[in-house]
Amino acid sequence: MFWSEEEKPQEFQAPDKVVDLSFKLNCKQIKLDHAWSLTNAINELLPWFKDESQCAVHHIYIPQSGNGWVRSDEFEDEVIQLSRRTRLKLRVPKHRIEDTRTLTGKKITVDGFELTFGPSEQQLLSTLTTLVSRHVHVPDTDNDEEAFLKVIYQQIQAMNIDVRKMLCGKSHTLNTPSGPIKTRSLMIADINPEESILLQENGVGDFYSYGCGVFIPQKGITAVNAD
Repeated sequence: MFWSEEEKPQEFQAPDKVVDLSFKLNCKQIKLDHAWSLTNAINELLPWFKDESQCAVHHIYIPQSGNGWVRSDEFEDEVIQLSRRTRLKLRVPKHRIEDTRTLTGKKITVDGFELTFGPSEQQLLSTLTTLVSRHVHVPDTDNDEEAFLKVIYQQIQAMNIDVRKMLCGKSHTLNTPSGPIKTRSLMIADINPEESILLQENGVGDFYSYGCGVFIPQKGITAVNAD
């Protein structure tokens, strides 16, 4: 008798070429609109950070409401309260992991608020096939969603990713010393795991190191407007 079992395809494993380092924080509060100041403070400690194309700071994020408290979306003035569970994630290529870990024990000041880096944990990128970026900036497309999606589509196609579903969500303004940056949230859906990793490794749009165009996983197609 000849008996050949059908081989099951191996589940795709996320590589470690680019990872997230999740730092514990000693920080009680920070401005909601902290992206520019936070990244600049990190650049002071890690001068190479801004020159690495795959390095990015995840914005510190907390839920929009909880325990009777509702977070405002007025980015310029809102101050958010951080818990002991709050983490700061930095996306870095493999060859910069140990350099980035030197942040542990260091203290920075972000818009007058002190932040001390604790120990970090290394996390692989997600293989989920629906991704969201809360802030994406494409120049000269502030009021033109079609133009915005066209530019993003071209950038993703250049990575050899066959993007099939994109959905814009909320618009936000990030404030900088040079003027405001207009951003949109963006969901990408129905790509394969390899494409998902590639998109997370490289991001889209401008100001990537400042947390714009940084993708995180989402467990299904839900409204991008919902936090």
